[in-house]
Amino acid sequence: MGLKKEINWEMVELYVKAGCKQIDICRAFHIDDETLRARVKEKYGKEWSAFSLALLSEGHMLIKAQQFQKAMKGYWPALQWLGKVDLGQKEPELLNQEANNQQQIDQSHRIMELEHKLAEINANQPKTE
Repeated sequence: MGLKKEINWEMVELYVKAGCKQIDICRAFHIDDETLRARVKEKYGKEWSAFSLALLSEGHMLIKAQQFQKAMKGYWPALQWLGKVDLGQKEPELLNQEANNQQQIDQSHRIMELEHKLAEINANQPKTE
């Protein structure tokens, strides 16, 4: 039986927290997925799925905590992002909004345009006596 390949567990945990895939982690350590799963089970007493899910969740929480800290220090993009993602806030769509009586407004506007044209025509007519 050969020597066990040394695994840097701090790096494995970091990679999992960062969302790296199992296959990529295996490639980085030059081991196969069965070896990684067995060594995780041996070291942590957990299946790979439970191990990786817990660390991935922790990674997401760390990112969110950093964003929150930046936002609380007044970093505008972080505040805006958290508002949109966590609170469902969004920019108002002013260009696409119409008044409830938009059809009447459009009709009134068209009438005023036509009245203006009529006034111009009447003003340019030669006067006859």
